Amino acid sequence: MPPTPLPTLYKARGLSTKQPVCAICVERTSGKTQQVRLGHGVAVWLCAGHAGREFQTRRSGRDFVRTLSGIWRANGCLTAARSRALHAHLAALAGPSRRPRPGSYTWPALRRQLEAAYATGARPADVAGSVHARYAAWPARPPSRRTLERWAAQRRWLTRPPPPG
Repeated sequence: MPPTPLPTLYKARGLSTKQPVCAICVERTSGKTQQVRLGHGVAVWLCAGHAGREFQTRRSGRDFVRTLSGIWRANGCLTAARSRALHAHLAALAGPSRRPRPGSYTWPALRRQLEAAYATGARPADVAGSVHARYAAWPARPPSRRTLERWAAQRRWLTRPPPPG
């Protein structure tokens, strides 16, 4: 049985010689290709299917990034700029960071209330149980006991005017 011919671009049928082939499809490219700029000085030629929003955003962009990084790594040309461009693509699709704020920032009214209690002599151990019992069913976790101790240790009521009311 004769060996199956390996795919090459030399004498590939039906490919345009006037434009680059798709970086992903290579010898199977069909139709026109377009240059897609990824940022960080990186551009790649892709067919309509691979350049489309659907492919680039599939699985939060991981298909697109994995495919291009695999191709570039296999060809020994995964540069720092290309890596940064792929990471930026994933970050753009992830959206802004939704980092949860620490308890002292997500509970400002509670902190002011507890600081007023600390100013009158209450201790964190005295209020921790009631705070955790009161806010146990809330979707946000109440501040930890260590945070309550830190609030007391910081003694901010000494440097701030007392709250009105």
